[in-house]
Amino acid sequence: MEALFKPDWGLTFWTAVNFLILAFLLAKFAWKPLVAALDARESKVAADIENARKANEDAQKIKEDLKARLDDIAAQSAQKLKEAAALGELQKQEILDEAKTRAAALVEAARVQTAADADKASQRLKKEFAEIALLAVKKIIGREAAAENGGQIARDLLKDIEK
Repeated sequence: MEALFKPDWGLTFWTAVNFLILAFLLAKFAWKPLVAALDARESKVAADIENARKANEDAQKIKEDLKARLDDIAAQSAQKLKEAAALGELQKQEILDEAKTRAAALVEAARVQTAADADKASQRLKKEFAEIALLAVKKIIGREAAAENGGQIARDLLKDIEK
């Protein structure tokens, strides 16, 4: 068992030589491709990170652009609603004005008609009053007055009534 712990200088020498040859071969043939692969991988990861950052920036720009568009659309919608309300108010006012004009015209027509009806009624009343007056004169006088005298008497009565 002691042999296991005693160094064998020949074996140590050949182990060191083998290690140096292996290190030389790895450095010559494997190290450069491994480093190149790691560098390529590092470059790819860095490029992917940069692309992700750019994509995030682009997404933020698109988001801001969409928000600006939505705000613009909202402002336009509000403006259209205001215009529609103003137009509705204008049309309402026009309809009210037209209705007032028509109502005034109807009132005026009714006033004219009423005045005409009142004038006709007044003429009828005057005529009836004159007839009644003639009948009263006939009764008072006791005889039938001549047509000329009766007409004159009726006209005189009407003049007195109008005064």
